[in-house]
Amino acid sequence: MTPALEGLLGARPDYAAGLARIEVALREQQALDPVLLDLCRDRIRSLLGAPGPGLPDRPLRADERACLDLAEQIYVDATGVSDELVAATEAAIGHDGFVVLSYACGLFETTARAELLVEGSAP
Repeated sequence: MTPALEGLLGARPDYAAGLARIEVALREQQALDPVLLDLCRDRIRSLLGAPGPGLPDRPLRADERACLDLAEQIYVDATGVSDELVAATEAAIGHDGFVVLSYACGLFETTARAELLVEGSAP
C-alpha cells in the first residue's frame, strides 16, 4: 500500500484495519505461494500503468504462466474466464489456489486503482 493510500485510509480506520487483515490472510494462507500472488499483483499494477518490477527476466514456470493468464483475463474481463482457463489454472495450482488467486486479483486491481487515483495518475 502506498503512503498516499495509507493517508486516505487513515480517515477510515475500520476499513484500513479490515484491508490489513485481508492482506495478512493472503500472506498466511497455505493454498498458493505468496510469490505467485506478488507476481500477479505486479502484473495487474503494470496493466494499470503503475510503476513496478514487471515480469521476471527469465522464462516463466508453468505455474507462473497459469497464474498470470488468469490474472490478466480477470483484469481484462472477468466474465471471459473460460472453463478451459479454470481447468488449466487448477491443473497448475490446484482448486484452492485458484480460489485464492481469483479473489486476490480483484483485491489487487481495486487497491491498485485506488492507489493510482489517490496519487493522481489513474488510467
